[in-house]
Amino acid sequence: MNRINKYPLLFNLITVLCFILIIPSCEALRKDPEFIGIWEFIEKITSDEIVYNNTRTIILMKNAFEETYIIQRENSSSVSAIIGTRGDLSYSHSNLVFELKALGTCILDEMERCTGNVEWHEEGTGYWTDNEQFFEKTVNGRYEAGTTTLRLTRDLNNDGDTLDTGEDVTFEMV
Repeated sequence: MNRINKYPLLFNLITVLCFILIIPSCEALRKDPEFIGIWEFIEKITSDEIVYNNTRTIILMKNAFEETYIIQRENSSSVSAIIGTRGDLSYSHSNLVFELKALGTCILDEMERCTGNVEWHEEGTGYWTDNEQFFEKTVNGRYEAGTTTLRLTRDLNNDGDTLDTGEDVTFEMV
């Protein structure tokens, strides 16, 4: 008689233990995607002859993202505005899919000035309802990651191309 047939419970127990011990260690060996991290892009914007610095920070995690645009008048420490998006992130190879779940705006102080902190508004809130029309709920993108840079190409306005300002950006790692 075969020993496996003689001790089926022992065989099953050993098999289960192997799966419990081996599979998590294989998962630990799997590398995180190259895009994970905190990335920043700074650009100057001119509006009505006033120059603004736009600091765009994107935090990419394995299953989520958070992106903020902090707009400041040049040579000023005060923040003029904040625009934020955050949500779920999925990926395959060099493709990313951003699913919008919340919009961010600047928290105002008692003088109605931007504090530089973000307040998040999810679907169903007044802010979401008033502003969701300006954002795509699903955005597809492609990325190329180096050790210190991330090139992110996304069709943010869903017009079929990535030629618009801010749709093909090379971020620096923070």
